[in-house]
Amino acid sequence: MSNTSANQESSGNRSHSLKTVCIIGGGVAGLVSAKVLKRDGFKVTVYEKESTIGGVWAKTRAYPGLRSNNPKEAYAFSDFDYPESADDFPTAGQIRSYLESYAEHFGLIPHIRLNTEVLSVSRCETGSHDAHPGFMVKVCPAGKPEESTTREFSYVVICNGVFSEPKIPEIKGREHFEWTIRHSSQITGEGIVKGKRAVVVGAGKSALDCATFAAQQAGSTTLLFRKPHWMIPRYFGKKRVDYLLFNRFSENIFPAYHKASKSERAIRVAVSPLLWLWRSVVSKIVKQQSDMPEEMVPEVPVTKGIENNGIGDEFYQVLNEGLADIRRTGIAAFNGGKTLLLDTGEQIEADVVIFATGWNQNISFLAHDLKQEIRNNGWFQLYRHILPPKERHLGFVGYASSGNAPLTSEISAHWLSQYFRGELALPDEQEMNAEIARVRQWSKKVFSHRNDGYFIGAYVSSYLDELLTDMGLQTRRAESFFKEHFYPAWAMRYRKVEDERKDLQKTMSSNPQIATKQAILNQ
Repeated sequence: MSNTSANQESSGNRSHSLKTVCIIGGGVAGLVSAKVLKRDGFKVTVYEKESTIGGVWAKTRAYPGLRSNNPKEAYAFSDFDYPESADDFPTAGQIRSYLESYAEHFGLIPHIRLNTEVLSVSRCETGSHDAHPGFMVKVCPAGKPEESTTREFSYVVICNGVFSEPKIPEIKGREHFEWTIRHSSQITGEGIVKGKRAVVVGAGKSALDCATFAAQQAGSTTLLFRKPHWMIPRYFGKKRVDYLLFNRFSENIFPAYHKASKSERAIRVAVSPLLWLWRSVVSKIVKQQSDMPEEMVPEVPVTKGIENNGIGDEFYQVLNEGLADIRRTGIAAFNGGKTLLLDTGEQIEADVVIFATGWNQNISFLAHDLKQEIRNNGWFQLYRHILPPKERHLGFVGYASSGNAPLTSEISAHWLSQYFRGELALPDEQEMNAEIARVRQWSKKVFSHRNDGYFIGAYVSSYLDELLTDMGLQTRRAESFFKEHFYPAWAMRYRKVEDERKDLQKTMSSNPQIATKQAILNQ
């Protein structure tokens, strides 16, 4: 892929087209947003600060052994398949190749500006073509703010992902540690741990992955964690996990979705003893199938704390083989030299400390007034996890973090594009805010460890139902009731969404009254 510098953009470009769109981020969400908006007639420009596309899957961010949590059919765009040679659970390299092929296939490469960082996004003071003045977007070659240029866009779509800024906790004495401290996203080769004493901090999927590859390369490996999380096997016997747990029916094992009807909730209450038994059985099966050591069995069933759950039990294998050690504790302090003081009072030696401790969401490039409108006490004020009620020319795609990010991002992009085109009627600001508040209360109960309000996890089908209903499209995508509810909810189910939208556009264009009504509602 060619690298086009931001310097090629003319500074202060005032050619304000009604259909120019700035897309921030060249990962999964950014690519599919560019594809959808481009096909809908928008002039798109994608800014990506890394030297390659891929986002979290980029070679500069992918630790050894990283692969998809989900099978390839359940981690894909609806209209573009992986090659048959790809693993059932694609590696980071295979996903990178898939995304690069996707960009090539849909003609996105000329629209992508690599090595280009977005410094600021602010509203224009005046606008000559539209009631909305548009946005000024300041960019620069990555790491060179002194070479910044500015362009004007009608719309901005933020696709920088929920994994945008590595989070490492502040721990006393860190500056005195004499060897290597890294976030999991900064471990891009095995050489950093080879033959050394490695300590990995965390209990999520990334922590266990890093501990697994470290156990195979390091002189010694210790995993530190305060609370274990469920890691679901990729296979149950010979049956792949998506055939058992990635369908509409399996969503019933979790608490009711916030949009569940009164009748659905009443049924759940009536069968609650059966649901409790089901959850207990699933938890027991997961423990047995993964050969999970007792010290790493969570105190809660598999349906609790699902925002921290992952897929893959490789670490349990290296642990049971004696290749790694675990401590259920944290680091109290870096004790000088290469010594770590643990919360238990124990001291251990380390040459490399890897923090798999999550991410901070970074929207610092937004002007102060935009940030105030979009984030409230840490929570994102986004209707359907996409649209800020106060600023309807700016959208977020990929912030509905889910088990199938490519698919939920794709349908989100269709939803947003349909709205930008004036073809989607939405509630007024007051109703949107009320809905956001209601969803937030639900999220606090179901995803108690996510305090920012953008996670949907396993509720992929329910979330997509919401978006499709808004768009006037059918929610049931399989040819029979049984397949709809009990077959894996693969991305290919939604392959006809684009064609269905085109048919809807034709209907609207042949009926000016409908189009005018939608446009008024969207103002």
